[in-house]
Amino acid sequence: MEVLDERVLAGFGIEPKYIRKVKYMYIVKCSRGSFVIRKADADSKRIMFVSGIKNGLKRKGFRRFFDFEAAVDGKPYFEFEGANYIMTPSGRDTVSPEYTREGDFREILRSFGAFHRAGAFGESSEFKDFFGEDIKSVFSTYEERLKRMRKQVYRKRRLDDIDYIFLKNYEYYYKACEESLEGLEKFGIDREEFSARNNGKIVLNNADEETMSLYPTGVFFNDMLRLEAGTPLKDLRIIINRFLKKNRQPFLKISEILEEYGRRSPLSPNAVRLLYYMLIFPERYIKTYWDYYKKGRAFTPVYVKDSIKRMVEERERDRGYIEEIKGF
Repeated sequence: MEVLDERVLAGFGIEPKYIRKVKYMYIVKCSRGSFVIRKADADSKRIMFVSGIKNGLKRKGFRRFFDFEAAVDGKPYFEFEGANYIMTPSGRDTVSPEYTREGDFREILRSFGAFHRAGAFGESSEFKDFFGEDIKSVFSTYEERLKRMRKQVYRKRRLDDIDYIFLKNYEYYYKACEESLEGLEKFGIDREEFSARNNGKIVLNNADEETMSLYPTGVFFNDMLRLEAGTPLKDLRIIINRFLKKNRQPFLKISEILEEYGRRSPLSPNAVRLLYYMLIFPERYIKTYWDYYKKGRAFTPVYVKDSIKRMVEERERDRGYIEEIKGF
């Protein structure tokens, strides 16, 4: 098992009483308390940016996250053998919130709403290096992949069940792509993103359960390294899609989700329209096929087939659920 080098511990100025490896991180207990040390999947510039954002959020009264602990040289990371290590207080004694529990899910919505409300820092030159990809470009790339995969399937000499499912459902998903992109164009997604970036709005780009900790005071964010400047609609789309994936019978209407989130961070009518067109885009369906056909992922055909069949079977349910946005 990989061992945490003593020089990394020294870099943070701690003498451990106990060290335990959990997945990709180390739980370290010392006289100062319990901490998590891990390699950061980020360069020093991004870590410094995120650290600055955290300080800005604290000044605005938002503290639902774990700070980077300073290394002995005062930086919020320690560089060792070409890797950047970060240390944060351990949230391991808490549990992660679950999308399948209503109370937990409402806390997720409240924390994201409060985060987005606080995360507007005004125009700053620092943000230009951390703009995320614009939504239309990302969606257009996925649509192009969908068309390329159809050509690839047509060239195959023998088709399997996964190929037949793809061809049978191609028109449905292609039309969903077109509808999404046309709607985003009509209601001004470019203006929305330009305004968000100009006003220094930030998004987490991550809403996985394991990146959050549930406390009596609410949900805390453990990992903010994917943070970027952009429209909060990106996070809201991730949250709603994950909620639908986890719950075959959703216990909250989409209007209730928007109301809960909106108590902390209200959405304009136009933002709701844009969110609708973002939600109907079939990214997960296209990505699953793309990974299977193009990337050589270690997916078994049975797993892929079951995953795709479930998406196809649930698409009318999901679309009907999303359609209720129009009445919000």
